Amino acid sequence: MNLDAMGFVFKKGISLLLMPSGIIFVCLFFGFFIWPLKRWRNLSRTLFVVAFLVYGSAGSAPVANFLIWGLERSVQSDNSTISASDNITTVVMLCGGIFPDEDRPIADRLTPSTRLRILKVRELCRDNPTIKQLVIVGGCTRPTGCPSSEAQMSYSWLKEVGLPNNVEVFLEENSRDTEENIRAVSEIMGQVPFYLVTSAAHIPRVLLIAKDMDLKVHPVSCDFQWSQNQWSLWDLWPNPDNLRKSDFACHEYIGITWFRLKHYFNKVLNI
Repeated sequence: MNLDAMGFVFKKGISLLLMPSGIIFVCLFFGFFIWPLKRWRNLSRTLFVVAFLVYGSAGSAPVANFLIWGLERSVQSDNSTISASDNITTVVMLCGGIFPDEDRPIADRLTPSTRLRILKVRELCRDNPTIKQLVIVGGCTRPTGCPSSEAQMSYSWLKEVGLPNNVEVFLEENSRDTEENIRAVSEIMGQVPFYLVTSAAHIPRVLLIAKDMDLKVHPVSCDFQWSQNQWSLWDLWPNPDNLRKSDFACHEYIGITWFRLKHYFNKVLNI
């Protein structure tokens, strides 16, 4: 494993540990590990309590929805800004992950976020005849390698669900995370305006990076996860679906914070 792959794994590992599920795992792991040591038993109890509180809060509907709302509140939920007068002919889609099981059908190997982004791309291309190009962005996020990139698998399923024949498709299969995705898009698109399709909660981080690279992005969001339903007492009971939603939101907040810190220190060092 080369240094670049090691750095990528380290960054991803730190991100996983800072998310609610990662905090719960670390607290439980070390809590059970040091429990036999009497002198550390109070610390072990504290770790168990922290794990309980994190799961109880991050796994509840109000907390999970609040975290997602903080990301999705400024995102348009429709395509009212899309019109033929924009003279935009290219759509860029950022992939949202795949599962490694090679024996599954293609649709089952795509994460729900990726599938929803593909369906939004199909809708966008079908309803806007001015669109002539589609760029699918996403390489392999596994250090050990993948038989197929996220972009290739997404394109395979997109062909199954249907894509207008007049749309030419390009695949970018080398980028591994959001920052690398946008850097690759910058090299492909330059200063040409384009629609960018991704999950609604992912839009703020994408726009932050795209603005830094001076790209002319017109975001098209999908995969909305914020629920506006009135909550009951049952929603306070934690469940894995809400924990997953909290993890997703925290992953975005961590990415935004990391990018801003890196941008700040780069600016200071350049001075």
